[in-house]
Amino acid sequence: MKEHKIVENEFTWVPLNKRLSRFGGSPPPRKAETRTPLFWPARKGEELFFVNSSKDTLNFVIADSGGFQTVDDDVMAVGNNNKYDYKNVKPNQAVKVEEYDGFYELGYILQVSIRVQSKSIGCIELITPAKKVVLGKLFFYGILMKMVKMFQSIIASKP
Repeated sequence: MKEHKIVENEFTWVPLNKRLSRFGGSPPPRKAETRTPLFWPARKGEELFFVNSSKDTLNFVIADSGGFQTVDDDVMAVGNNNKYDYKNVKPNQAVKVEEYDGFYELGYILQVSIRVQSKSIGCIELITPAKKVVLGKLFFYGILMKMVKMFQSIIASKP
């Protein structure tokens, strides 16, 4: 059974242009980011959290993962039957969506799928690119949010 965890006001969004590099210095110059994501991933130790920075309470957040492992020249599919399932995730709360062992899982290529539903966005699925333990970026900005609402209104207006 997966250990569910909800934390509140634990993570603060830092734009990419203001973050330190992995080596402690300043990163290469990049355009200033003025947008704030509605949802984003955050790591704390070996745990991966999904942060709700929107103003909505999310009806549910369901996270699942899968991928494969390479052992010498053999490839084995990995997955699990247990999902992380949360209801009524409030603004500024972060929910644990995965946990990794930084030593034993280095040979794994993993991908996380997160399904989210709220009144304002409907039901969406966010899928990270498959990465080795350090997962890819998962940003959902207000601009994309407007596109989703526009798409939903187009679908709703069709007979």
